[in-house]
Amino acid sequence: MISRGAPGGRGGRAGVGHRLERWAARPQLVAGRLARWLRRHLLGTFAVLGVIAFSLGLIGMYRQFRSEPAMFNWPNIVFFTATLFLADGTVFQNGGRYPLALEIARFLAPVATAVGVADGVSTIFAQRFERFRARHARHHVIVCGTGPTASALVDKLSRSKRVVLVAEDAEREYPDAELPPGLLRVVGDPMEPLVLAKAGVARADVVYGCLPDTSSNLAIALAARRLAADRAEQPLRCVAQVGDLSLIPHLRARRIGFNDDSGFRLDFFAVEVLGARALLNRYPPSWAAPDRGEQLPVVPAPLAVLGLSGLGRALVMELARRWLTLVGAAGPLLPIAVADPAADEILAALRVREPALARVALTGHNTPNSELPRAVMEADGPNGPPEFVYVCQSDEERALLCGLDAAQVLNGRFGVARTTVIVCTGRQRSLQDVFGRPTFPRPPTPLPGPLLEDLLGGVRFFAVNDEALPLDLGDTDLIERFARASHEHYLAAERRRGTAMGSRPAMVTWEELPDDLQDSNRAQVAQFGEILQTAQTLMLMPAGETDTDFAFTADEIDELAQQEHQRWRREREIHGYALGPTQQSGPDRRHPAIVDWSALPETDRERDRDVIRSLPAILAHVGLRIVRLDDPA
Repeated sequence: MISRGAPGGRGGRAGVGHRLERWAARPQLVAGRLARWLRRHLLGTFAVLGVIAFSLGLIGMYRQFRSEPAMFNWPNIVFFTATLFLADGTVFQNGGRYPLALEIARFLAPVATAVGVADGVSTIFAQRFERFRARHARHHVIVCGTGPTASALVDKLSRSKRVVLVAEDAEREYPDAELPPGLLRVVGDPMEPLVLAKAGVARADVVYGCLPDTSSNLAIALAARRLAADRAEQPLRCVAQVGDLSLIPHLRARRIGFNDDSGFRLDFFAVEVLGARALLNRYPPSWAAPDRGEQLPVVPAPLAVLGLSGLGRALVMELARRWLTLVGAAGPLLPIAVADPAADEILAALRVREPALARVALTGHNTPNSELPRAVMEADGPNGPPEFVYVCQSDEERALLCGLDAAQVLNGRFGVARTTVIVCTGRQRSLQDVFGRPTFPRPPTPLPGPLLEDLLGGVRFFAVNDEALPLDLGDTDLIERFARASHEHYLAAERRRGTAMGSRPAMVTWEELPDDLQDSNRAQVAQFGEILQTAQTLMLMPAGETDTDFAFTADEIDELAQQEHQRWRREREIHGYALGPTQQSGPDRRHPAIVDWSALPETDRERDRDVIRSLPAILAHVGLRIVRLDDPA
């Protein structure tokens, strides 16, 4: 980050305004809960009162007409009983005494009718009021689509946020009886702008596209951007699910060049990638554990991955990246055995896309059902048995069978619980509760415990959607990630010049950085794509196995640094800055660097050059690289 200051962007007032809007929305929340309660209970109340009133009415009418032979027949008894629900007093027009059952029914039947009418009215009112609340919601989250990912997001986010679910089968996915308090439903195609408008997208904080195919989620993003064109002060966040995790770096590379949407931010996610990170955070190898100490392993324990589903591929790549970050390019190799019916073919494609696999001793085994390879079971080398076996098959029943078989074989071969088998499932959290370890001595008052024994802790379960969601929005916001990385490079460059931490407002960590300077970072990195587009021979591409270290030429650095300075100067002038001694607060804002490049001091020029030099490293944070189109290599 160039430490020249920035106008105040996000202050405490935004947070206060947000809280006031939440308090203002409480009457709607209470009314919504009351409407749901009425819809859940009025129909049952009407049925009970109606049955009681009709039964008493039949008994009373039978006794009443028995004394009048001319009127005593069952059609009359049933008909006049039914008129009680309409408060028809024909039977009672002559006065006198009537049977007790009839006296009760004459008052109870109209009450049942009123309850039934109230149920119908509340149903119509609740549906219309739900649509009204969705259209006028603020600072809410919109989830588009249904399925495991969407339902996991809704279930978790609705506990603390207002969530609007947009899907053609929204009411079937979440019927009235199972509707969480924080959820509103909009029935329709989320790719249609009019449907998104009904969900209040113009005032939402985040939109999640969770439809099964990538193209549909991109259509949702396009429709949302059109409805959020004037949200420069608080950009709409849109996160689109991608079916194939290999698409993410390609889509990000093509998106960065268009990050000039001031009111819209777009990024992409795959549940498999998020699940792989969450899985390793929950069950890390010993070399990745938080309490591992400073000493690096000379020979890391081997690992095994059974099944190269999307999660399996993401897990292998995440293991490789963490290992490379830990040991560097000259460290030892991490042994990973992989089993899949097409292991060799899939691993060949992974090696092309993931440079970090160069530090992995990756062995593929083409087993018919992704079962544990015999080579792993017969491992007698210095590495010993695998520390973890991650079962990542898409068929959950086959994964359970494969995991139990692997645990049994490894326990018999290497000893009990020397290897931990992790069986990955979708949302089957119950499996973790089904398998457990019995307690001895047994408590005097037994509590409900596990149903099945877990092989002395040798088998664990990991529910991918439940553990990986909701998303870390900071991790899926390209601008935010680039801004943080840019500030880290700025701090490193300034410390090399001898500037001490805390000596200037910008010489602090990102978390301590004032809001206006954070906004300055975001404005800077949002123009990365524009900067690269000015150089016609440069293009962003996903990282690959054959990557070489990219470096700008001296002429390119000077040319792009001038453009960065012009961008910064335009930004300052838009926010009211003028040339003069540094004054970054108050109505008379000034800065001495608001001059042409030719008049800029060499110190400030070098800061602009540092921004350009740091671009390749910042882009590498999201798996991207810069390539030269005129370079035959």
